[in-house]
Amino acid sequence: MTLIQTFWLLLGSAWAAAETVMALKNRIPDLSANPARFRSARGIWWVILGALALALTFKHLHWLPLPLAYLPRQALALGLMLMALGLRYYAIIRLGQWFSTQAVIQPQHCLIEQGPYRYIRHPAYTGLLGAFIAAGIAMGDGLALLALACPLAWALERRMAYEENLLSGHFGPAYNAYRQRTKKWLPWLY
Repeated sequence: MTLIQTFWLLLGSAWAAAETVMALKNRIPDLSANPARFRSARGIWWVILGALALALTFKHLHWLPLPLAYLPRQALALGLMLMALGLRYYAIIRLGQWFSTQAVIQPQHCLIEQGPYRYIRHPAYTGLLGAFIAAGIAMGDGLALLALACPLAWALERRMAYEENLLSGHFGPAYNAYRQRTKKWLPWLY
């Protein structure tokens, strides 16, 4: 294993540990009223694990190599990974006490429109997808990149639709006005 591969293994392990701790720490205990909320969060984990397994297979098969030399590709991937995770964790910090890995309205829940939420409604998911795109770039294979990005984007789109329905039902016209002012994934684009 090369030094760069060891670095990615350590970074990926630290990231997985941080996500696991965050999921356990911010868990809402009473989900019996709506088990779909819990299944939604668990479903994303299964999509991630399946996408990783498929991407690692494509990485080793190397059927569609990315047209970028190894070291510049690793530097690009690392830069994107750090920016994406920075966005993800900044968004989570901005949510504060209202962050949860389950889609649920909490007592005194308020609509956050500051920080990255000023421009996009789901910056934590944008950061998560960006980090997986970075991992796909680091793997060096186009099929590995697609195997990571496409299933996760699909799962996150479903999750966002569920969350937006929940938030619209709770905040009503205020959330609908917020939706009109912001984009879902990327500022000014989508």
